Amino acid sequence: MINSTISFLITISILVTFHEFGHFIVARLCGVRVECFSIGFGKKLWSHVSKSGTEYAISMIPLGGYVKMLNGHNNSDISQQDISFAFDHKSILKRFAIILAGPLANFILAFVLFWIIFQIGVIRYPIVIEQILPNTPAASVNIPLQSEIKAINGKQIETWQDVNMILISQIGKDFVDIRYQTDKKDIYDQTVNIKNWRFDIEKESAVKAFGLVPAKVIVYPIIRQIKPNSAAEAAGLKEGDEIVSYNASKFDNWENFSALVRTAQSITLGVKRGDQFISVNLEPKRELNAKGQLVGIAGIFPSNNTIVKQYGIVGAFVKGFEQTTSMVKLVVQSFYQLLTGELSLKNLSGPVGIAQSAGQSASNGVVPYLFFLACISISLGVMNLIPLPMLDGGHILFLTIEKLKGTPLSEAKQVIFYRIGFILVITTMGIAFFNDFIRLL
Repeated sequence: MINSTISFLITISILVTFHEFGHFIVARLCGVRVECFSIGFGKKLWSHVSKSGTEYAISMIPLGGYVKMLNGHNNSDISQQDISFAFDHKSILKRFAIILAGPLANFILAFVLFWIIFQIGVIRYPIVIEQILPNTPAASVNIPLQSEIKAINGKQIETWQDVNMILISQIGKDFVDIRYQTDKKDIYDQTVNIKNWRFDIEKESAVKAFGLVPAKVIVYPIIRQIKPNSAAEAAGLKEGDEIVSYNASKFDNWENFSALVRTAQSITLGVKRGDQFISVNLEPKRELNAKGQLVGIAGIFPSNNTIVKQYGIVGAFVKGFEQTTSMVKLVVQSFYQLLTGELSLKNLSGPVGIAQSAGQSASNGVVPYLFFLACISISLGVMNLIPLPMLDGGHILFLTIEKLKGTPLSEAKQVIFYRIGFILVITTMGIAFFNDFIRLL
């Protein structure tokens, strides 16, 4: 729980900093004087005033942040010389750009993270169907087992995550088109009826709800990598070695071998190295695993039938842009489905849900955490564009009305909108917190 909390605070701090920096930098470019740039709310724990007069602060409650700009409205202390630097005295276009810059910064952050992820490398699993579950949409058509999914609705598929995202985006539709290749290399197209398809996104993935069970990754007893200063390195094992037996028994599968390693007992390995067969004595080291349990660790990474797909700078740029746009579309559609009832309100998550996801993704490694961070950044950007007065989208709505009317919306009407927006935001937060509480039970 502590790790989840720390990961959550780091995640929120990064997202809020980029969001508010978007407002801040465009405000400065538009000639608006920024009085305070704060990460967090409440009492200021640290602050520094720059030569430009802007106060940079870190505040006690790390669940947001703000950029305080000079405002001439009902401000009798502002001089005529300074009035030109006030936010409300700038043109509608400049104010629109300043407000839009926050969500846009979240989208840019997501794009940069995806760009980095595709350069680091993405693990590609075979998109092969191991099993089709009964009473599901996939069971209504005849897709042979061991078939590989090639495309859905004309979109090329590279990962099971692509399958999951596209299927989620099809909730509420009548049909979905699946292109697959059999183990005999024949390619077929199937149209699947999903008119009455509904599922709880919190309890199962769209892939499973659709009826598809992915084939398990095939692990080979060939050493792909050895962890430095590990038991495997001390035993003299090398990359490329093939484990053919252990404790005089023929190697059967990696799961059984790993279970034996976790007992931390001495293991005699029969190893094929090139054309030679050698015997190696492996003494697993007792170490703490990810769950805090003391188990035997060998430090061996086996080969498997997955590949790591890395892109160059330009290729990663293109893939990052494609991933960002597809995620934005998916999040927008998800908000729409929540509004229309196609997705249940049970799918809303609050700080606890985000903290748990942040902790889990962080423990899985750098790439999963960066992907999670990018997805949350996009969600934050889209959410802030919802036309509620307390959000950036509400301010954009007011500016749009001002542009159409020629005058700003009256204060009395703005107050009414703010009250309605406050009630809706608090209600949504209450549902999210309630869902978090139910998930913890």
